[in-house]
Amino acid sequence: MAILMNKIVLSSFMLATIIFTLMVDVESIFEVYEAKVLMMNKLSNQITINCKDKNHDDGFNTLKTGESHRFKFIPDPVGKSSLWFCSFNWTGASHYFDIFVEKRDYCNDNLCTWDIYPKRPCKTDSQNQCYPWNS
Repeated sequence: MAILMNKIVLSSFMLATIIFTLMVDVESIFEVYEAKVLMMNKLSNQITINCKDKNHDDGFNTLKTGESHRFKFIPDPVGKSSLWFCSFNWTGASHYFDIFVEKRDYCNDNLCTWDIYPKRPCKTDSQNQCYPWNS
């Protein structure tokens, strides 16, 4: 009876070791990472920002001139379809913009940085590309 119990315990330990090893390998295959978006207010007045995706809401954040706001999330590891959009409101204006489009945005060290100007948002990476507000 003792020999049977030792075999069961040893088998259970081996099974747990195999499952743990497989879990570690699966995570490295999908390269789960955390993306970050940083937005800097380049307007001459205060701005209120609200960013969302289909399942999350970053809430309302009010930034004075020169202040920044950052949020982070885990992008879709399989479909490459993560999309975060924001509303930008200030005195006399209201705009929307897709601040993170996974298929479009390749960011340095998983950090996408944006300067928010009255006429358009500009990505401040090596390309320094500006985009129009959403229509």
